Amino acid sequence: MIRHPLRSNDIRESNEKLVLSILFQNAGISQSQVVKRTGLKAPTVFRIFAKLEEDGYIQPCGEYTPAEPPQGADRKGRRPNYYCVNPSSGYAIGVDFSSLAASAIVVDFKNEVIYNDTIDVEPGINKDGMMAVLEVLIEKAIHQSGIDMERLIGIGIAAPGIVDTETGRVLEYERIGGLSGFGIVEHFRRVFGAPVLAHNNASVIAASAYHYGGAREEGSLFAILVRSGVGGALVNHGEIFLNGTTTALEIGRIHVTTDSNAENLEGICSEPAILGALRARFGVTSWEEIQEQLTTGDLEASLGQVELAFETALRNLNHIFHPEAFLIISRFTILSEYLRAVAERALAGRRVISLVYNPVQACYGATDIVFKQFFLLKPNSV
Repeated sequence: MIRHPLRSNDIRESNEKLVLSILFQNAGISQSQVVKRTGLKAPTVFRIFAKLEEDGYIQPCGEYTPAEPPQGADRKGRRPNYYCVNPSSGYAIGVDFSSLAASAIVVDFKNEVIYNDTIDVEPGINKDGMMAVLEVLIEKAIHQSGIDMERLIGIGIAAPGIVDTETGRVLEYERIGGLSGFGIVEHFRRVFGAPVLAHNNASVIAASAYHYGGAREEGSLFAILVRSGVGGALVNHGEIFLNGTTTALEIGRIHVTTDSNAENLEGICSEPAILGALRARFGVTSWEEIQEQLTTGDLEASLGQVELAFETALRNLNHIFHPEAFLIISRFTILSEYLRAVAERALAGRRVISLVYNPVQACYGATDIVFKQFFLLKPNSV
């Protein structure tokens, strides 16, 4: 691949996207503040503001009051004009799915959710069935939110399993028959004619928690997502760990030794595995029943094998990655709290955070990768 030198219009586009990204990340900002933040010359920034306003991406904020009073040049003379992004200038769709359910949101250019929906999927669904479900989910999101397809910046898909983020192919996932090896990005580009990006769902959920949720204060974060399997993700100073362009840390496959034998982690600590153990002990048939009838004390007294396996995996992960904090995510409060308690015992002195899976926040992570790509300048290549 040959990369050509940046031409003047490439530099212009790069500067425009830099300024637009700053406006996107701030509720309101003045031209002089952007000059200070970017180091660009004032005439360049003024020209960029004029072009972005002409193109409909930004607009004056009106009676906006900044969170921080202007300093330096902004304090002299008349009150500066503050600009905000135009929320209707662009939209992104975020999708998260697993073998259990699928969710979608639409966010506007202010990064605010204007639509969300979640549906359960049939047990044992295959790849074709899942693609049909996601197509209907996305079509419904577009129709009911009323967005203009010409203003759709892209679709971000949080997929289960190992994902090649460059090709958009799910390399490996066994719970949805036929999904392994499938080019999910190519499929949805063909269906919707829009830019599509894909990533692993544990990774985007972790990144969303890092940027918007209960893990905002951590420098590095190891997240464990417990659903039909057990997924892992490492976020280090905002960046998701990848092996090249491929997602990694499928920790559900690691082997742990229990009192009886060696099994992989998800065979002991996934939702179905834990539900099976509690069904045998208490006769409960669903997680809703567990939340209504049991306590975390009941779980602690009944799940010795789970605790042993989870503690072993956590200690090993802590020694390998040494993150500042661990984040435990599941779909049910009682399970999240139980696993957090196990983690705190196993990782004395390490901060442990628990969250209940939120489909909107998960999809937020998927829209983030759309916006991140949108603000990048991609040099021409052959």
